[in-house]
Amino acid sequence: MRDPMSWALPVYRLFGIQVKVHVFFLVITLGLFLRQVADPKNVVAWETVLLFTVGMLFAVVLLHEYGHCYGGKRVGGEPSEILIWPLGGLAFVDVPHHPRAHLVTVAAGPAVNAALGLLAAAALVLAGFWPNANPLPWSEGGNPYLSELKGFDGRLYTSEYGARLYHKGSAEPVRAIPADVAAKWGKPAEFRDAAREAQLDWAVAPPWVVWVQRFFWLNWVLLLFNLLPAYPLDGGQLLQGFVWARTSYRQGTTVAAYAGYGVAVVFLIAAIAVNEALLLGLGLFMLYASWVRLHAMEAEEGVYGDFSQGYLSLDRDEPPPRPRKANFLKRWLQARAARRLQREIEQRQAEDERMDELLDKIAKYGKAALTDEERRFMERVSARYRNR
Repeated sequence: MRDPMSWALPVYRLFGIQVKVHVFFLVITLGLFLRQVADPKNVVAWETVLLFTVGMLFAVVLLHEYGHCYGGKRVGGEPSEILIWPLGGLAFVDVPHHPRAHLVTVAAGPAVNAALGLLAAAALVLAGFWPNANPLPWSEGGNPYLSELKGFDGRLYTSEYGARLYHKGSAEPVRAIPADVAAKWGKPAEFRDAAREAQLDWAVAPPWVVWVQRFFWLNWVLLLFNLLPAYPLDGGQLLQGFVWARTSYRQGTTVAAYAGYGVAVVFLIAAIAVNEALLLGLGLFMLYASWVRLHAMEAEEGVYGDFSQGYLSLDRDEPPPRPRKANFLKRWLQARAARRLQREIEQRQAEDERMDELLDKIAKYGKAALTDEERRFMERVSARYRNR
């Protein structure tokens, strides 16, 4: 109970991956739900808020994390767990310590959001509407509950929580809504009847179109947010991978961490400017995650070895200082690095044993006795020896 990362509830296991929901995810989503329904100006039904804020958000984040798991398996990694938590999700995937494997695994998550968003956009276009890509939920055009959409007929359509009225059979908007119609606002059935009596068209999109737009909007917003260059978001991980591929792992981690500091400061300034607690929390968490990542890098490097410190310590008269206990994220990174190293050692031992067996086979029966798969195996292992 002392480790906050352990405050998670197991939900189900699929494809060998355990899915858990963090207690704080439930706390945050419940808070967002109550914030919306308790607003005196709110006219959105609580069922709609619950389905969008909790149900759809959970599904989209889960699919995003499955994308990371799939990407990790494609590069030889081993996914073990998905944790849905307040900032989205975490996919626990042990992948080879290589920039390409890192980039493929990280990029697979946003790729899922991009693919889902494109599918939703295609469905909207086929239905005769242009998808609304405004990512600002506090603006009228970007409000997911309003779900404003431009139809091919030139009208602006909304969900039942909008009041777009047009003159009968035209794309000319009504500039002043009649008082008797406006008085019915907030009661969809009565508002629709009043508009019909006034010979006006209420531009309301079909319910399924509204929900497809919300699905598109949520994937689009999560895609943009995740691509911010800050830890622990995918954008920060991608930046690390790109720099790592051109320089070194240490340089990639350092650049991404300092970029995360910059993004966190922007969030903190914006939070103070608009008095928004959610932005403040995100900014502080990005700041903390970037700081932890810099320090965890030293722990990871320690696992792979410069072991000179161990030898040098034999010559010291004074005992080395007692190390400080690492926090939960450092401990997880250290354990992951140790598991990866152990797996690589076991894999190389197995490959060496099989290589000896194939060499014995060649000595007895000749190279022609090898299968295509065995030849490819020997070429791959031989290349590994040459590149050492």
